[in-house]
Amino acid sequence: MNINTAGTAATILKDEIVYKRYITVWQRTTRFEDGREIQWDVVGHDSPLPTFVTVFTFDTNTKTTCILKEYVQGSNEKYTCTAGSFDRRKHQSLEEAAQHELSEEAQLTGGHMINLCPSSQPEGISELKWGKNRFVPYICINPTLDTNPKPRDAEEYMEVVRDVSIDDFTQMVMRGEVMLPSVQTGWMAIEWLKENKYI
Repeated sequence: MNINTAGTAATILKDEIVYKRYITVWQRTTRFEDGREIQWDVVGHDSPLPTFVTVFTFDTNTKTTCILKEYVQGSNEKYTCTAGSFDRRKHQSLEEAAQHELSEEAQLTGGHMINLCPSSQPEGISELKWGKNRFVPYICINPTLDTNPKPRDAEEYMEVVRDVSIDDFTQMVMRGEVMLPSVQTGWMAIEWLKENKYI
C-alpha cells in the first residue's frame, strides 16, 4: 500500500466540473494500485494553487495577537485569523496578498511578515480532506493600526478582536471556536514564537 503525504497514493484519471459558482465541485475519478477506480466529490476554488493566505499577528510589547469574529456561512459564526484569497489579478505575490488582507480585515499594516509554509508543501497546506484549496500561513510581527485600511469585500461581516493573549487564543482553539486553517496557522505561529524566544 502506497499511502503517503506526497499526493501519489492514487492516480487521478479525470476531473470534471459538475457545479461552479463561488465554489466549484469536481467529480474526480481515481485509480488505486489494486486497480479499483473510485469517483469522488472534490470542492474548492477553480484557481491556481495556493488558493489563499492566513496571517497570525503578534505584538512583541503586549505579547498578544489580533483575531476576527467573522460571519462564516457554513457554521454561521467563528473566530478566525486574517485570511483571504491569493488573487493573481490583484496581488503580485503571496506576501502582498497577506498584507492586503491584514489591512482589509484586521485594519493593520506593516510589520515583519514571515512565511511559515514548509518547503515540503510548495503549493500550500491542504484545507480539507475533500477540498482542493491550499493555503500559505504567515506570522506578522508588530503590525500597526492602518489609518486608511483597504475596503472589505461586500459580503464580509466581521468584528476585530484585539489584544488576545496566546493563552486565550489557545483556549478558543480548545473550545472548538476557531476555523481549522486558523488553528493550523496559530499553532505554527506559536511554535515559531517559542523557537525564536518571543514567548
